[in-house]
Amino acid sequence: MDEIILQPQLHLLVGALVLLTSLVTVVTTGRGALSLKRFGRTEQGVFIAAQLALMVQIMIGIKLLDQGIGTLQKYVHYIGGAGALGLLVLYYWLPKTSEQDHARKALWVSVASLVFVALAFFVGGMYARG
Repeated sequence: MDEIILQPQLHLLVGALVLLTSLVTVVTTGRGALSLKRFGRTEQGVFIAAQLALMVQIMIGIKLLDQGIGTLQKYVHYIGGAGALGLLVLYYWLPKTSEQDHARKALWVSVASLVFVALAFFVGGMYARG
């Protein structure tokens, strides 16, 4: 694993994908919560895709830190990336009272996760530019 060298541009590219996936997750869960009143298969699929994208981004970020890149901005990334994933995982721990209530909880955690993702993407980008 030490022989593999990643470029910071990959982190930026995957970060943009994470930002887009998080936005799509908010739109999809919002549609499910507000108009469909449920959290169905489509919403679950997009929700899981956002979690997977975040996991890939976190692994790339850890590898870049291991390479000595981005050490000044590591706390922004830890809070933004890992916090966003933690919020999405929090959804599974929340009690399920009704289908509509469950869909609303999914919407709220996806909105909060998007805020964390945007924080990490834009603030981390400012650090990276200098």
